[in-house]
This record gives sequence, C-alpha cells and structure tokens, in this order.
Amino acid sequence: MVAEQVEQAQEGLESLSLSQKTISHLTENFVDIKSMNVMLCQECQTLIENHDQIKLLSNARNNLNTTLKGMMSISVEAAEARDSLSDDKELISTYERLTALDGKRRFALAAASSHEEEVGRLREYFEDIDHTWETFEKTLWGHISNFFNLAKESPQTLVRAMRVVEMQEILDQQVATEAAEAEGDGEMESITNPRKNHKKGYKDKCYEEIRKSVESRFSQLLSELVFDDLQGALEEAKTIGEELGDIYDYVASCFPPRYEIFQLMVNLYTERFIQWLRLLSDRANNLSNLEILKVTGWVVDYQDNLIGLGVDDSLAQVCSESGAMDPLMNAYVERMQATTRKWYLNILENDKIHPPKKTDDGKLYTPAAVDVFRILGEQVQTVRENSTDLMLYRIALAIIQVMIDFQGAERQRLEEPASEIGLEALCAMINNNLRCYDLAMELSSSTLEAPPQNYAGQVNFEDTCKGFLEVAKEGVHQTVSVIFEDPGVQEFLIKLYQKDWLEAQVTEYLVATFGDYFTDVKMYIEERSFRRFVEACLEETIVVYVDHLLIQKSYIKEETIERMKLDEEVLIDFFREYISISKVESRVRVLGDLRELTSAESPDSFTLVYTNILEHQPDCPSEVVEKLVSLREGIPRKDAKEVVHECKEIYENSLVDGNPPKSGFVFPKVKALSASKGGLWRKLT
Repeated sequence: MVAEQVEQAQEGLESLSLSQKTISHLTENFVDIKSMNVMLCQECQTLIENHDQIKLLSNARNNLNTTLKGMMSISVEAAEARDSLSDDKELISTYERLTALDGKRRFALAAASSHEEEVGRLREYFEDIDHTWETFEKTLWGHISNFFNLAKESPQTLVRAMRVVEMQEILDQQVATEAAEAEGDGEMESITNPRKNHKKGYKDKCYEEIRKSVESRFSQLLSELVFDDLQGALEEAKTIGEELGDIYDYVASCFPPRYEIFQLMVNLYTERFIQWLRLLSDRANNLSNLEILKVTGWVVDYQDNLIGLGVDDSLAQVCSESGAMDPLMNAYVERMQATTRKWYLNILENDKIHPPKKTDDGKLYTPAAVDVFRILGEQVQTVRENSTDLMLYRIALAIIQVMIDFQGAERQRLEEPASEIGLEALCAMINNNLRCYDLAMELSSSTLEAPPQNYAGQVNFEDTCKGFLEVAKEGVHQTVSVIFEDPGVQEFLIKLYQKDWLEAQVTEYLVATFGDYFTDVKMYIEERSFRRFVEACLEETIVVYVDHLLIQKSYIKEETIERMKLDEEVLIDFFREYISISKVESRVRVLGDLRELTSAESPDSFTLVYTNILEHQPDCPSEVVEKLVSLREGIPRKDAKEVVHECKEIYENSLVDGNPPKSGFVFPKVKALSASKGGLWRKLT
C-alpha cells in the first residue's frame, strides 16, 4: 500500500518538472514573437508603399490558378468533343464545345502573351483542338456534300449541319465587329488565336461543297457516256434531271429559305446539261437524225419537268435557247432539206415519165402535191412530238424554204417549151399547185399552233403559200401557150390582116379551134383555174391581133376597118360563153380603140382618139400612132408629122415620174413596138 503511494508521488514530481520546462519554452517563444512583431511592423510600413505591385502580383497569382484549372479541364473537354464526333445528333453540341475551347485557348494565350516560350508551349498543347476542328469540319462538309441522300435518309442531320453553318456565320459577323472595334490591336489578336484572324466563311464553303457534289454527280455523263454511249447518256441525263423533284421535295426544306437552294440546283443542273449538249453538238455529224431527235426529246422532257416544279417558262427553256443545240438542229434541218429535195425532184421526174391521173370527174393530177406535203407533214409531226419549240420553229422555216425550192423546181419545168410539156401535164400541174396551196395552208395552221407566239410571229407561211397560186398562174399561161404554139393556130395567125382574113377565114376558124381546146381544158382543170385560163387566152389573142396589126405592111383601107369590127364581134360572142361579158368587153375595147384611131380623118380626131385610148390603156406609147399613121393612105406628110408630134407630147405629159400611171396587159407584150421604135419617126422627119 505504502509502496503504491510512493510510486504515485514520484510520477507527480516528474510531471511538474516537465510542465516547468514547457512553460519556460513558451515564455521564450513569446519574447521572440514580440521581437518579430516589432520587426514585421517596421517591414509592413515599407510594403504599404508598394501596394500596386503587390496587387498586380496577387492578380497574376489568381490568373495563374484560373489558367491552370482551365488547362486542366481543356484536355477533358477536347476528349469529350472528339468522342461526340461519332454521334450526328451531337453535331451542334460538338461545335459549341469546340467554339468554347477556342475561347479558353484564346484566354490562356493572352495570359501568357508576354512570354514567347510559354506561348509556343501552349500552342503545342492546343494542337489537339486544331486536329479535332479538322475532323469536325471534315464531318460537317461530308454531310453537306451528301445533301441529296441525307435529305431523304436523315434530314435531321442535314438540318443540324446547316444550323452549324448559320451559327458560324453569326460568329463570323461578331468577330468582324470586334476586329473593327479593336483595330490597331491586331498583333495581340494574331498571337492569341490565329483561327480568329479571319472569317471561316462556312456559307461560301457550303455552296462550294454543293457545287462539287453536283460536278461529281455529272462526272460520268460528261466524261464518259457523252462520248461512248448516247443511249446510256440519255438515260443518265433523265435520271439526273428527275432528281430535281426530290431536291424540291426533300432538300429544299432542310436549308434556310434565303439560300434558295432549289433555284441554285436548277441553275447548276442546267449549266451542266448545257455543257453536255455542247459536247454532243461537237459531234453532230456523227449522230443520226433519230439520235438528234432523242436528244431534243430529252430537252422537252427536262423543260416540262422544270415547269411542273414551278420554274418559270423562260428559265425552263434555257437549255433549248442557249445555242448549245444549234449544231444539232443545223445538222437535222440540213439533212431534212436535202432528203426532201431529193424526194420531190424524184417525184417531179416521175411526173414527166408517167401520164397524169384523172379524178372521177376527169380532173388531171399527179401524186406530187400529196406526196410532198405528206413528207413535210410527217417532218412537222415528228419534230412536234420529239423536240423543242425552237426546233419546231427551225423546221417551220426549213419547210418554207423547201416549198420555195419546190416551186422553183416547178418553174424551171415551166421554162421548157409548152408544146414539149404537153397540155395534160400542164393542166395537172395547175391542179397540183392549187392543191399544194390548200395543203400548205393546212400545214401552216397545224405548224403554227404548237410554238409560242414569239416564234410563230416570225414565221411567214402566207407569202410562200401564195407562191403555189403564182405557179398555177404561170401554168395557166403556159397552157395558153400550148394553144398558140399549135401549128394549126399559127397558120391562122400568120394570115391576120391578109386576104384570107378579109374573107372571114381566120378569126372564125381560130375561135372554133379555141372551142375544141376549151372543151378539153374545162374538163381537165378546176373551174376557178379555167376562168383564169379563158381570160389569159383572150388577153393573148388581143396581144397577137395588135401585134400583127402593127407589123403588117398593107395600107389600111375601108374594108380593113370593117373586118376589124367584125373580129371584135366574133371574139366577144365566143368568149362571153365562158366568162362575164364585162370582162370580155374590157379586154376587146383596145381593138375598138385602135380601129377608131386607124380610121381617124383629121389630125384633131387622131389626137382626140389617142387621148381616149390613154384613159383605158395609159401605157399605149405614141409609137402606135406613128405606126398606124404610116399605114394610112392619103395623109399628107406634114399632117402625119404633126399628128405624131402632138401624140408624143400627149403621151409624155401623161407620164408620172417618167412612167405610165399603170401598166396594161397589151402593149408591154407587143413585139412590134420594140422592133420598130423610132424607125418611122426618122422616116417622117
């Protein structure tokens, strides 16, 4: 018991000793602290004077701590951005992360801008961000270039891609604004973030990727098929053209309206189709007409497709009106004209060999008219069904030229002696040309129905159609020539104003021969042409009678005057059976006028009758008076000279600008006037 107490007392003494030592040590420390406080207070008094530097140092320390924390997170955020690249749904989030990383990089580079070595190390550290940007943009432009398929398969992805483009455009504008406000601080900006020195131009890049995609789509058509496989090229062009419908339905809605993406695609597609057509035109001579029509047929389908999609007609026709197809159309038209010319020349040659055919009522014709216009009609129909308005316009002009050439070939035939052509062949030609006129008018109407007014207004079928009526008219005159070239008729005409004529053995026999011809011709040709034929025959008869009156050598006597009057009556009685009496009398009147001139008894009566003649026949020259006066027996030379002189003055005073007021059907055709003009005047003077 005592031992335990002693032990406890001993332990207590040891504790007291230890406590004493501790207290002594603390006392010494307080003394040291007091002395240090005095020293520190003295130092603080000097530090207060450097407060600004201490504040800057504190800010730098804080910035450094923030930068370190940011740099510690950059690697994490960059990794997250890389990981999100594989998910198209995260496209916008990835863009936002990368944009945020760009901001942190700019901040870090700005903080270390005073230490070039540190800036270099930081840039190396941030290279991973640049690589991530490159991967991101490669993905973005891959989506844009794949717009056609993406719009149908994953339109949300295409919309996100375009949203990124729009966001970057807004950011570019902000950067441009900041650059303008901070003009003059470009050195710091170039150090802190080279990627911010200029706009990224995502919108322009977007357009460029679309253009490249379109070029790639047309690559096979423009580099392979156009040269080797026309049918394959047409099928490929058709497929590509039909894609515009999907672009309208799917692609356009994925782009902001201000991009006008559908119109852009129409322009890009049309430009390349024009390029394709130009390449085809370069070898137009190697393409058949059928192949050319297939090409123009494709153009029609493409235009119709565009119009169906709401494209304006004028823009839809750019392909056909660009001039790219001109060599193709030229080749087609030239071949068509050459082929048609060969056909109609063969037809006309065949008409020479084979006799004309007869209708049930005896009218003569050959297949030429129907065959030629059947060929022309087929050409128009073929082009209308397979080609463009411009091509139809070109064919219309070509057909007009073919008709003009055909008329020329017929006129060339009419230049042959009428007797060699023959009465029946001429009658058939007259009927053919009347039929050609009707067929040409029908073809004109059907052709001009199809092209737009701006084309139709440039095509003049009317004058060309009337050309067939002119050829028919020339045929009528040649038919009259057949009669007057008849040896029997010639025999009668030679006797005019001779003994047999005075004995009524010419005019009466002549009209009897006319009657035989008229019976045949009336049966051979159409009624409207027959009337023209009778009028032409009457006019030729009058011309021949006047011509023979002026070239005959016998003096005109009383019995001559009486026979001339009988001729007038015979001719009127005959021709009035076929045409109106007014037309007959108007043409026979000139014979009566010349008869009165021939029978005049005084100079005054000569001039009076001649003045009356000029009212009906203003182109009757004074040489007629000169000739008839010379054939009068018993007129003094002085009076004859006076009559001719006065009549010459009367004629010259009637001229307008040196020409007769109008031309008649007689005197320009009288051969005797040109042969004897001036001769008798010299004799009388």
